[in-house]
Amino acid sequence: MDLNVKNLGRLAVGTAIKTVAKAASKLPRLDREYHIEERFSGPWPSDGPYLWLHGASLGECRMLLGLAYALQEDLPNCPKILITSQKVEVVAFLKDSCAGAVEVAIAPADVPSTLHLFASAVQPLGLILAENELWPGYLSTMSKLSTRRNIALVSGRYRKSFPFINFSGMGYACMQTAADLGRFTYASKGFVPCTMGGDWKLLNWARDGGLVCVPEKPTVDVVFLSFHQEEAEALVSMAKDSVDRGDAVVLMPRKLSELNLFRRLLKESELPVVDYPSVEKGSVSLVTRFGLSREILLKSRSAVVGGSFDRRLGIHDFWEPLRMGVSTCVGPYAKGHDDVVAKLVNAHVVAQILTPADFLRRRHPSPDAVRTFLMAERMKVLNSYKLLLNFIKGIL
Repeated sequence: MDLNVKNLGRLAVGTAIKTVAKAASKLPRLDREYHIEERFSGPWPSDGPYLWLHGASLGECRMLLGLAYALQEDLPNCPKILITSQKVEVVAFLKDSCAGAVEVAIAPADVPSTLHLFASAVQPLGLILAENELWPGYLSTMSKLSTRRNIALVSGRYRKSFPFINFSGMGYACMQTAADLGRFTYASKGFVPCTMGGDWKLLNWARDGGLVCVPEKPTVDVVFLSFHQEEAEALVSMAKDSVDRGDAVVLMPRKLSELNLFRRLLKESELPVVDYPSVEKGSVSLVTRFGLSREILLKSRSAVVGGSFDRRLGIHDFWEPLRMGVSTCVGPYAKGHDDVVAKLVNAHVVAQILTPADFLRRRHPSPDAVRTFLMAERMKVLNSYKLLLNFIKGIL
């Protein structure tokens, strides 16, 4: 190891983190919930080499799973693929969803000794990072494994990164917006080949032809997608307005651990509650497990996107209802996607309400306006995906 000041600093911090984490892992309840020991010691797949894909959120990792399937179809002699995430519930969802088509594991802690163990086991050929997962140790470790640039960032969102981050191993980056592209180019000093590639949550839809079909005979009038407990007050207010109007309402909490809280608050507001798949006019149907958004959106007339009614939260995936032809509404905040949401609102593709009191007066965007906007996004995504394919071919 080149023991310069930065590396010494990372080593010292990593050692301290590992010491604290090891102590925490001795507490059975904490280790069961957070898989602390697994983050530092594995096990990770040891029958490499693998192409390593890493994301954090459920939305990012669903995008990466779609990317994995696309690479397996489009990349001759595609290597085995490993997807990692820091989130235990996301890892569980991916394992249930991928049916063994790819390997899935908890992400390694960004600590030098842990990353050495991980790289020795997995033998990563390259690393594809989702959105803004620019972990310094991941980049440093990968850059030492090859003389070729073997790291890519896809569907990139960029505000800022650690000041000591090393971009030298990055060979490709496609960013969601022009603003992201400008900020990343400045931070990386123009060293990384970049393009504007849109949001890759649209990748599978784009590869499948990019159709936007309005659901026929929807049985759900409004679905509240991925709401957090911090948005409970706004949610109850809007749900009450819908129920009073006789609508069939569906609520998908962001975290299943918050399900009982929402159930209690809805009942305290004297709103009828049933469990999905039951859907009834004048009632709120609660979704009690992950992975049902597509099924529900296929029969929904409109959607309200969570994470947008509290400034501290990150907005949920608004592309999913849009590409499925569902009239889509967001709240006053769009943390992490401010530029894109502003563009969608200004183009009358997404409706935005500033308070829950505006809910029943929300605008319903024209399906034709949505189709026109999404066709332009589709071309950006497909063109940037072709560039990624060429990048991967160059490192294999």
